[in-house]
Amino acid sequence: MPKILILGSKELEELLKPEVLIPEIENAFIKYSRNETVTPPRTVMWVEGNWWGVMQSYVPDCGVGVKVVSLIPQNPSRGLPTIQALVTLFDGLNGSPLAVMEGGVLTALRTGAASAVSAKYLAPKDIGPIGIIGTGYQARYQLRFVSSVYRSDEVVIYDVRSDQMKTFRAWAENAGFRVIEAASSEDLVKKSKIVIEASTTKEPVILGKWLSRDQHVISIGAHAKDYRALDNEAITRFSKIVVDSRKAVLDETGDIRIPLEKGLIKQEDIAELGEVSAGYRKGRESDELTLFKSVGLAIQDAAAAALAYRLAKSKGIGIELEL
Repeated sequence: MPKILILGSKELEELLKPEVLIPEIENAFIKYSRNETVTPPRTVMWVEGNWWGVMQSYVPDCGVGVKVVSLIPQNPSRGLPTIQALVTLFDGLNGSPLAVMEGGVLTALRTGAASAVSAKYLAPKDIGPIGIIGTGYQARYQLRFVSSVYRSDEVVIYDVRSDQMKTFRAWAENAGFRVIEAASSEDLVKKSKIVIEASTTKEPVILGKWLSRDQHVISIGAHAKDYRALDNEAITRFSKIVVDSRKAVLDETGDIRIPLEKGLIKQEDIAELGEVSAGYRKGRESDELTLFKSVGLAIQDAAAAALAYRLAKSKGIGIELEL
């Protein structure tokens, strides 16, 4: 058996910088929309009221990635991350196991990179504040990656948990951002050019009546069929709705499934990020209101894991173990 490379969160942070990860994730989305990947639907189960997923994908030139991930909102009160995961990487040709990686950071990194790809094609041309609803674990990665494409140094934040806002504010200011604490989600939306929803909400926190032209909304929450982060009015106001996967969002989030079933939008209104990146569908064309809705795909894990593996091997980073 070949040796297996073990990479922890610190190594992944060191290896997967925005400038190297964003192009890799964009390329994975293009391959996905060209049907070049093998990406079965994730297996989802609810354990003690909490969401668990098993995600797997083959991405050409990357290999096979398999992730087991849990999302447990009560974990911060236990001193644990909301999202915990392990990612395994296998050789796509001979099946040999190559690496095991800490999946919480990998998930946050690749999710931030996907949001940055959406900003590359859909963000307003004028630079203004980046707003973030939900200042938990994912928020700092969203800000790091999106701001590397949309060069704003101002962030507006809102969270129902004041302690989380305080912690995030200290981190963001230390990273060089000017931070404004919003009084509510409505206040945040009205003050921001890009609005990032990174919460664990089950009910809408972004209402259509708050939105204005020339904004881009990124929603990575509302991860179940009946959960909503955006109300019906918001969905109908977007001139462009872009998703990571049409099938995945229809199966896994109420934000798209419910308006579609109500006839408020049509399937042809929904573009995939890979289609936009490849030039098959148009990105931002003018002062318009755009949405990127993401539930996360296994292609992102496989692509990020493969990149981390290649870089770690070339730099001699990580621990190798023989099974």
